[in-house]
Amino acid sequence: MARPSRLCLAGQPHLVLHRARVPMFVDEGDYRDYLQRLAQTAAQQQVQIHGYCLLPQAVWLLLRPADCRGLSALMQILARCASRRRGQGAAAWQGRFRTALVQEPSWLLPALVAVDRAAASEGLCGDAAAWPWSSLAHHAGSQSVAWLREAAAYWDLGNTPYAREAAYAGLLAADAARQQWPRLLQAVQGGWALGDAAYLEWAEARVGRALRPRPRGRPRRADD
Repeated sequence: MARPSRLCLAGQPHLVLHRARVPMFVDEGDYRDYLQRLAQTAAQQQVQIHGYCLLPQAVWLLLRPADCRGLSALMQILARCASRRRGQGAAAWQGRFRTALVQEPSWLLPALVAVDRAAASEGLCGDAAAWPWSSLAHHAGSQSVAWLREAAAYWDLGNTPYAREAAYAGLLAADAARQQWPRLLQAVQGGWALGDAAYLEWAEARVGRALRPRPRGRPRRADD
């Protein structure tokens, strides 16, 4: 059976996950090289970066591509360069990167928080703020990353940088952040969309396939 086409819809936020079979980030140089290439290549491919988190064997990103070719090119270039740096081949990665569409504003901030908390959610640290290779410090106000592009939903958190940073810190600490992680993880692994019924119908019509899990059990017969 042919595998479904990769989920992409130009201009929409995409939650992106790419896992590796072996550690791709071993030392500080690996992380810094990837982030430098991420910033440069995203600009070349017209992909906005809203958030990121690099883990030893995984990359979490929140991206907004101007077109789908740009998104694919970005991820292919990054994977190839990271593999070459570690002396690995393409098989070092677990196949294709995975994506989930994210409706905004309702799911944009949960997706951003999930990216910034990914190290804690995957058990690599107790406090996500202690993980240095994510965009959390930028969104919480302790560091500035010039090439990140804040989404409108983030700006709507407050009228001043301090207000936005404080509000975002509250989102990071809320139980909702932990409760939403399984659904976000399921969506990106399944290649689905996160949003209300109207958004799902709109996105499905444009990508030409279902973007939500099928109901469990046998379909009901017409005469039931």
